[in-house]
Amino acid sequence: MYRVLIAEDEMLVRLGLKHSIDWAEYNMTVIADVANGQEAMDIYQKELPEVLITDIKMPIMDGMELIARVRGINSDAQIVILTCVEDFKTARKALAHNVQDYILKLEMTTEDMGRILLNIRKKLDQLHKPAQIKMDADIYILKDNLVKEYLLGSRYSEEEFTAKAESLNMRLRPQRVSITLMEIDSFELLCKRFKDDKGPLVRMSLLNVLNEVLANYGCGEAFADSDSRYLLVFGFDEYASEQQMTDTLHTIIEHIRNVMNMYFNISVSFVMNRAQAGYHSMKAQYSESLSKLEDRFFLGAGSNTYAGEQQSWRIPEDINRSLLQLVREWKANDAAKKALESTMLAFLTKENAVNAAEIKRTFKNWILMAALSMRLYNSNMPEIVSDYSDNIAEAQTLHELVDVFRTFLQTVGEYLSNKTTMSKEISDVIRYIDDNYKREITLNELAQVVKVSPNYLSSLFKKETGINFADYLLHYRIDRAKELLLGTFSKTYEIAEQTGFANQSYFSRAFKKLIGIGPKEFRRKWTVQREAPGGAER
Repeated sequence: MYRVLIAEDEMLVRLGLKHSIDWAEYNMTVIADVANGQEAMDIYQKELPEVLITDIKMPIMDGMELIARVRGINSDAQIVILTCVEDFKTARKALAHNVQDYILKLEMTTEDMGRILLNIRKKLDQLHKPAQIKMDADIYILKDNLVKEYLLGSRYSEEEFTAKAESLNMRLRPQRVSITLMEIDSFELLCKRFKDDKGPLVRMSLLNVLNEVLANYGCGEAFADSDSRYLLVFGFDEYASEQQMTDTLHTIIEHIRNVMNMYFNISVSFVMNRAQAGYHSMKAQYSESLSKLEDRFFLGAGSNTYAGEQQSWRIPEDINRSLLQLVREWKANDAAKKALESTMLAFLTKENAVNAAEIKRTFKNWILMAALSMRLYNSNMPEIVSDYSDNIAEAQTLHELVDVFRTFLQTVGEYLSNKTTMSKEISDVIRYIDDNYKREITLNELAQVVKVSPNYLSSLFKKETGINFADYLLHYRIDRAKELLLGTFSKTYEIAEQTGFANQSYFSRAFKKLIGIGPKEFRRKWTVQREAPGGAER
């Protein structure tokens, strides 16, 4: 491969360039990245790399002097200048030293660099007349395929894996093997920060950093297991004691944690395994590690845990108190707060162990109940509930989930605070609907209750609620039906009767037209799965 030396005093530019390019695609590899011209010159004299990518303005020795001195040693060196707009005139002067190309830092893209590197490779191929041997795959890809096919497939026996690992010079030993999974705690935020929507730049950068750390210890190999998860495989010799292996593993993991925080400003969580004999143990270790990752939801970001350690989880008492206090301080009417608090207590006081999926379903149920109790029909409340449901689904830890719930209650409370005060007539009408929605109610009946004409009441109701009386009554009944679907085991026809619908068929049609799904589908989507008494229909 052609060797590349990068000289750039801005660390983010230097690391971004180093880790954003698939150098193997251009038959190149970065041998060093340095922050000043003098360091670059020292390395160049020792290694004589074929490609130099350099900034112009650098401390100790600037890029112009570096280029001139490199040209004095090797007239065939391929040189690319990184420059800012204000350095452009200087960059043009550098072209007199037979510089191959230049690129503006602020406008640099991987596509631009790719075109430049492709041209340089063609020139180097011409300079190196012997035919280039086309590699079947990059060494990392070979290692990656080997490990994943062994872990997840049946292509290789243990003996075959051992032989291939040795032929690829993997930093492993079969005597004692340990697998660790590393999870990026906020991978989506990291991608947004790097403006890398699909994540390939981030993944490549993380892998390069991981393998550099492991190479420094002469121990272990790193692989991308998913967008946010990375697989670390360690091998120890048979003479290492249990304590030595544990200490080494913890030292490496803490080093990785510090590097991830320093370079990427992220926290990471680890699931480790105690070393076991033979490569065949990797499959069980990997499977147990995946199962153990759920503990991060309860332990929080930046956690360490060991696979194989069984633990039953419940919501901690301090979080229970915090959740109930949020409801008691919620800016809503007393009936809504009491109903929500009662539902929450039933779940929070359960003695059974819980898992992340069950807790998330329950929190979704709570925000829906809170929204229903507000009776805000002419509002964007459905969109708010949908957005917060998505936030709950994406929450990675229990503390994040509580923060989402807290923000939701604040949002709904602020919405209520901004509502216009209703007239006495409309307030009385709404209270009357609360008490009588289970039977037929007409506009004429309501007009007689508040002693105004039907036409005046209809106009006033629409003005103050933003919705006409018939639609309000339908929304109200559907919302009461939702509460029964969520909180009881009543059958669909029973709920139809209890909420003022003439029959089950009309109820189901009205429900689906308004909500988009039928009553049964709604119940399956929103409720925590539990068995009805006697196996009754849910």
